[in-house]
Amino acid sequence: MTGLPPVVAPVLAAAVDALPNRLRRKLDDTVTAAASWPVSVHNGRTTVTVDDSTTVTVSAPDGTVTEPGQVTCTCLLAPNCLHRAAVLARAPVADPAPVADAGPADPTGPAVEEEPERLTEAQRAAAEQLWQAGTAVLGAGVSGTGVVLRTALLRATHEARVHGLHRAAAAGRAIAAHLHAARELQPQYRLADLTDQVRELLTVTRKLGDPDLPPDRVPGLVGTARRRYDLHGSLRLYGLCTVPVVAETGYAGVVTYLVDRDARLWTVADLMPGGEERALAAAEATVALGEAALSHRALGRAGLVVSGATASDVGGLGAGKAVRAVRATGAGWTEEPLSRLWEEPIADQVRRAFAALALPVTDRPAGADLLFLSGRLDGVRDGVHLGTADGAVLRLTVPSDHATLPYRENLTLLAGAAGLDVRLVGRPDPVRPQVVHPLALAAADLALPADWAGHLDLGLDRLRRKHFAAEPAGGPLGQAPPAPAGDLALHLVRRHVERVVSGGRAVQALAAPDEHRVRAARLETGAGLLRALTTAAGHRPRDPFGRPLTDDAATFAQAWLSVAVYEQA
Repeated sequence: MTGLPPVVAPVLAAAVDALPNRLRRKLDDTVTAAASWPVSVHNGRTTVTVDDSTTVTVSAPDGTVTEPGQVTCTCLLAPNCLHRAAVLARAPVADPAPVADAGPADPTGPAVEEEPERLTEAQRAAAEQLWQAGTAVLGAGVSGTGVVLRTALLRATHEARVHGLHRAAAAGRAIAAHLHAARELQPQYRLADLTDQVRELLTVTRKLGDPDLPPDRVPGLVGTARRRYDLHGSLRLYGLCTVPVVAETGYAGVVTYLVDRDARLWTVADLMPGGEERALAAAEATVALGEAALSHRALGRAGLVVSGATASDVGGLGAGKAVRAVRATGAGWTEEPLSRLWEEPIADQVRRAFAALALPVTDRPAGADLLFLSGRLDGVRDGVHLGTADGAVLRLTVPSDHATLPYRENLTLLAGAAGLDVRLVGRPDPVRPQVVHPLALAAADLALPADWAGHLDLGLDRLRRKHFAAEPAGGPLGQAPPAPAGDLALHLVRRHVERVVSGGRAVQALAAPDEHRVRAARLETGAGLLRALTTAAGHRPRDPFGRPLTDDAATFAQAWLSVAVYEQA
């Protein structure tokens, strides 16, 4: 089922809450069946045909369903019917909050960050509701989380956003999007990313629920909806690359990275509700910055002279009315000031990037999570590897599996270009050691079109076989060894953390204990935490009739959170 307008979370929650228990138990099966229901659009109304006598009509004058009355069904049980709830559950979830991926657009006036010194009672209640929704999802796992639990999470996320808990709400929204992607078998679903978001959600909401939370820690846990933009005077900027963004929060677009004369990175973002098609369209859209009539794709290769520049504290450039910008010449990756990005030692780059990845996305300085690597490609059986001058071998994997983004096609062609000397911009995988997601690439032996200015944006430009020389310069590296998996003991700990997110509490209770293997690696703390997790998963006291005596979901969630934080530290 495609073509449905987005629905705000409260409308979906109200539809699920209105179902009687006997119908709620059938909701997941009905949602699955609804995938085959035909959808048609006429005169601004979307009609879903359930059968010959039943139709669901969706009216969204503003493009988004914001009221329960905008969705009607012709069956006798309406409005408290499965058909209506199933259609709402299959529709994309709308959220007016801006995506926290690369910084917002500049407002017309200065936006003041909300930094409360103390949490209100309403905020504490919203944090507790979101904690409970998160623990319920964790206990059920991806395999056991259906529409009801996902809707409860969306409802709690909406309440958190309404009460200004922006950081927790962003994590909750991302989890709900991952759960939807898993249910729909979408390629962008990744268990590792979902695990990190669950850890983020439970960490933030647990700290917000602490009655002794110091006031100076509140702003960092609450987060901000918009950042303040300050004046930065005149800037001479050089385009580095443009990266498509398809966020779990339902926003999509592009982020263009720019470099000033001091080799500091800045970003210009164009992010709005949409999917991967929106990301491709944004790449060709005109940049909202002064009078520069440049698309984002062109800006990533050209230059810019900006006067009256405004920017956030993390380097996001603003588009205020007083900003003036004109096009200028760009610079190649081997020319100043861009070449200085590749002069930083790899070890220092890795430390900087992982320090940035540990921060909330909205708090990461522009480009701090990027790596600038030089080396030689080698295509091997399990993918593409990059051998650097200092002897490191890094595995290159696709940043996004969205079908319309050409990452995979480009890497497939590069896998056959063993011996090609390249420079690339990438982002390290926060979970898998020595794995890098390449974002842009340049090579002297690639015959790229002149308007690409010597490099290709791997998520936007498409490589062709005609771009390759018959024999790349340099000899092949040979069969590169697989990237090491890092500390095997920590890998075991991570496996337990992800197993819970995937299968839930019941699966962890039956899992083979690895405590002795972790202890053999002298990780005594990790071994103790794993033992506590397995014990909490299997400990469910019941009365003589088999009913649980207490609801200890919070106890299990705290045990899991301890292991997850330990593994990440």
